[in-house]
Amino acid sequence: MKGKFSFKKLLALVTTLVMITAITSACGSDDESSAWPSKITFGAVPAEDAGELATLYDTTMSILTDEIEGLEEIDFFEASEYAGLIEGLIAGRVDAAQFGGFSYVLATQTGAKLDVAGVLVDGPDAIPGYRSYLVTQPGSDINGIDDLRGKKVCFVDPGSTSGFLFPSEGLLSAGMDPSETSTDIEPIFAGGHDVAVLSVVNGDCDAGFAADVFFVNKSGGPGILVKGGDINGVIDDVGDDDQNPENADVRIIWKTEYIASPPTAINTATLPADFIARFKEVMTTKANVDYALANGYCTGTPEENTCSFRDDWGYIAKSDSFYDGIRKVCEVTKASKCD
Repeated sequence: MKGKFSFKKLLALVTTLVMITAITSACGSDDESSAWPSKITFGAVPAEDAGELATLYDTTMSILTDEIEGLEEIDFFEASEYAGLIEGLIAGRVDAAQFGGFSYVLATQTGAKLDVAGVLVDGPDAIPGYRSYLVTQPGSDINGIDDLRGKKVCFVDPGSTSGFLFPSEGLLSAGMDPSETSTDIEPIFAGGHDVAVLSVVNGDCDAGFAADVFFVNKSGGPGILVKGGDINGVIDDVGDDDQNPENADVRIIWKTEYIASPPTAINTATLPADFIARFKEVMTTKANVDYALANGYCTGTPEENTCSFRDDWGYIAKSDSFYDGIRKVCEVTKASKCD
């Protein structure tokens, strides 16, 4: 009787332990789910004034908060320059960020733990790339990159892909040092694409570099600065991107090769892996014009609409290796900011 009683007690104890383990595991799953943040911080670098910059991401932010379970709020953080954005990611103050390709590569090389959440494109089947344009005033005697020697040249930021790195490769090929200590040109870092262009318009720089989207959109229509009335028009001497050329403030005289499109990166050091997987899924399947129009986030047609994806169609999936071309340019230019 004593042995039989002990067996029953042991069986009951084992059963109880199994039940406790099951309950604990279930609670653990609930805890893991509840670890998903209710609020994250999304960062970007200024291209225009603060108010306008934030609105470029309105549709994306709305879709993310609606489609990611438990995510209720996304704070927008505007860094004054790329270095500040990278610092915020490394310090854990920023959870996701819109980068240029070069600044993304730089961030991964300086300690930020990042994954590519999506890449901006102008259509679902479009080439995910863009270019940097060199512009001057319409009446300038500067007609190409070879004419920049001895001139005041506006760049965007030492950490900018289209605003410094790829133009640097062009200058090196033309036999000029693009660095901050250059004696071949007088480099000026304007801090934003729009400021670089407007510095040319105002005569503070003889020529300047900025991303193509500021002059012409992906459909061939007016770019950000033309559409916003910051400049009246553009003459394109090396292509067919003219915009209101009879009233042009700037003239395009040189273009880079295509550059890998800007990524949205997500901070793997501050967010759980399953949340990151969901974030990437939403970004690359729902953060686009087609989905936004079909689900009432904006109005209009695929060609003309009120959606805000930085004048692009939306995001597609790419991995970190997509930016190896930029890493190669870093090797060629040996740019100090690549270190």
